[in-house]
Amino acid sequence: MGIGNLLEVQGGLEKLRITAFSDEKYESATQSFVVMYNPTTFSETRSSKWLTERNIQPNSKERSFRANKSGKATFELLFDATGASPSSENKSGSVTSSSKTLAESAETFDVVTLIKNTSPANPEKRHVNDAINKFFDIAYTVDGDTHKPNYLQINWGAYEFRGVLNSATINYKLFNTSGLPIRANLTVNFAESITKEEQAKNNNPRSPDLTHYRIVIAGDTLPLIAQRIYGDSSYYIELARINNLTNFRKLTPGQKIIVPPLDKKSTAT
Repeated sequence: MGIGNLLEVQGGLEKLRITAFSDEKYESATQSFVVMYNPTTFSETRSSKWLTERNIQPNSKERSFRANKSGKATFELLFDATGASPSSENKSGSVTSSSKTLAESAETFDVVTLIKNTSPANPEKRHVNDAINKFFDIAYTVDGDTHKPNYLQINWGAYEFRGVLNSATINYKLFNTSGLPIRANLTVNFAESITKEEQAKNNNPRSPDLTHYRIVIAGDTLPLIAQRIYGDSSYYIELARINNLTNFRKLTPGQKIIVPPLDKKSTAT
């Protein structure tokens, strides 16, 4: 689900939840982290990789699509122990899904409770350290069994993002008399992470991983087509074999060339 789906949420009181999963298929939810305040804004980045094609025209700007890159999401989270702006209670949203239900079944740590527990009886001694440390425990610490940090699922209404923590920056704002931080901003950047099976489902039919046809245009050669599709002109030999071509330099405009997925390891040998 993308950023547009966020606008479908009704009520607007559900808080953003970051859930740790021990496996890349997001089947084993372990802990969830519920923010204190929802971000007022956040950003998503999506990009594609394109290669400049060789062409008979010296100033050609034609580009050949290679792949969509992993998405990125950035949030700024506020931690506040001053009590100046009380946080609202977390309430269930209007959107449900199996992946979201699984995330909500994990052991939950919410920032409000974590801050209160630093000094239950005296609000003036409360701080945000424990809440920030819990975030890093869930999103950053290397697990002793898997030997890597957790995979993360972010749920906020209809918005869902799966990935890993790419970077985090803490900006401490205020401190109490003991020198402990009582207000801080945490800017977190997540990089999308999905399994190869999921990627295969989303592959464009024009992908180099799927068989399709290319229509020859003036100036095309098999080495040039191989460079465009596979990023390596040496695969022209395999294209010639599959298309039963004896003269790879003489292609006819309008001619169909079968372009299959190639196992580059076996082709190289």
